[in-house]
Amino acid sequence: MAAHHRQPVGSHDHSSREKGLANNYNQVMTQQHRKGLLGAMARHQIVDAVTQTVEKSWNDLYFLFFWIVAFTFLRAAVMTHVLMPLARRWGATSERTVVRFAEQGWICLYYSCSWSLGMYCLQLTPSWNNYFIWFHTDQFFDSYPLTALPLITKYYYWLQFSFWLQQMFVLCIEAPRKDFLAMISHHLVTALLIIASLVLNVTTFGNAVFVAMDLADIVLAFGKCLKYIGMSDMVCDPIFACFMFIWIYTRHFLYGHIIYAWTLHGGEYYSRTTHWSIIGLLMVLQGLMFFWLWSICRIVYKMFASKGGVVDDRSEDEGEEKAPAHVHHAIQRK
Repeated sequence: MAAHHRQPVGSHDHSSREKGLANNYNQVMTQQHRKGLLGAMARHQIVDAVTQTVEKSWNDLYFLFFWIVAFTFLRAAVMTHVLMPLARRWGATSERTVVRFAEQGWICLYYSCSWSLGMYCLQLTPSWNNYFIWFHTDQFFDSYPLTALPLITKYYYWLQFSFWLQQMFVLCIEAPRKDFLAMISHHLVTALLIIASLVLNVTTFGNAVFVAMDLADIVLAFGKCLKYIGMSDMVCDPIFACFMFIWIYTRHFLYGHIIYAWTLHGGEYYSRTTHWSIIGLLMVLQGLMFFWLWSICRIVYKMFASKGGVVDDRSEDEGEEKAPAHVHHAIQRK
């Protein structure tokens, strides 16, 4: 009589689970054999086959430096070959307005993409849970520390970091505006906060700040583009009013919740020095937002006082007609 060997209880489930994990790992490795820079970066990640997330790596710096350079050339190409010709075709009346249209058009395009991707990545975090984390401050530290991120989130985060560093270069080659020092300060503080969020493994905070900041820039840049091609005030003024509402809601109300969340709970996870250093950076950024809110209110006052429509209160320091040649050559050199 043939002997029947009984399989230990649970061994079948355990074997199936191991096969499933192996299949998941093979799928990840197959996806990582893509060509190009993204594929190269993916192949150098420390992959968790169970959660489909990737760890930080020093190789991420190659990705960062590549995209700083790539954004510089991409911006110049899109502005020169796409946006500037569109500005002329759509009615821009001077080289200055053509260049300004191209600058704001690039901003509108980039932030539209980054805000959409940022909202998607935010929903992938453990903190989302189908509600807005801004109103549940304790949720910002869910699954802390976030040492590994979904691949798409990691790409998004480092692309944003690259863009902000590249924008510092852009500020130095564009025609100077009256708020140049405020803009440089804003970019430096933002870069420091991005670095801190990566080092401290609190990228949920960084992601929330990104999407809170980006939305207003989309609307403002779009409204400026319409202004530069001569669109009537009946169109531009409502867009500016929409921008003002979005600015106050996202950059003061929602961002205020982010500051409150860190202030309330950050001390539970970090030293007093680290906790208050981040609070200081967050408050400096909020202070700069209030500085620009004051400028926005001043523009609104001038709009109603003169009944002449929205006018950019941050125009460059050069004369109205002397700037175009200088600015145009600066764009061509990029």
